[in-house]
Amino acid sequence: SPHGRLLAAGSLEDLVGMTDVVVVVVKPKDSRELLRDLGRLACEEQAVVSAMAGLTLEWLRQSLGPGPALFRIMPNLAVEVGAGAVAIAAEPNVSSDSVEAMLALLQPLGSVEVVSEELFDVVTAVAGSSPAFFAVAIEALEDGAVAAGLSRAAARSVVRQAALSAATRMPTRLDAPGESRLDSDRVVERDPPVAGLLEERKVRLAFRQAVEAAMEHSRQMRKG
Repeated sequence: SPHGRLLAAGSLEDLVGMTDVVVVVVKPKDSRELLRDLGRLACEEQAVVSAMAGLTLEWLRQSLGPGPALFRIMPNLAVEVGAGAVAIAAEPNVSSDSVEAMLALLQPLGSVEVVSEELFDVVTAVAGSSPAFFAVAIEALEDGAVAAGLSRAAARSVVRQAALSAATRMPTRLDAPGESRLDSDRVVERDPPVAGLLEERKVRLAFRQAVEAAMEHSRQMRKG
């Protein structure tokens, strides 16, 4: 509301009358009738945002009918704490001003990236599965520290703080080619044997293949 209070709408009609942006988060099987009702109620000045997996903008528009601007978003779980990764796609005829307004609206959720709809499987794989990949790496480093003599509590504190520091220091916007590899290049420069071991064990390749496997899983879930 204008006064910053949360208001509960008593009906879909009330909801559409109270807001400029309607976010649709229902099971895909329940969406067609809801979208038809939204299309009947919403006007061109409003926007509908779908957070439903697997339903394309084309399918959504056919169900929604003409009228409100239409967006798709793909958030990951970290949006709960304002540290999420959100992909957003809009129909080609949506104005740049409308896209910018939507980016501003979603910004409190975390990092928001405009991508083509065809790349949503990539975003799902990376944003959804990467936390699990990072967890494997962090736990393995903790195990190495424990094997070298640290207590489990100390290993956990040191490794997780190092991971947090690395994530904080790495840029999210690249100003020069190869900038994202600065930290990995320092490993090669400072400790060639360690870098050689990681390459010998094909650690980088394993993570790349994990992303590919996650992408395939996302595609199969969408088809199912």
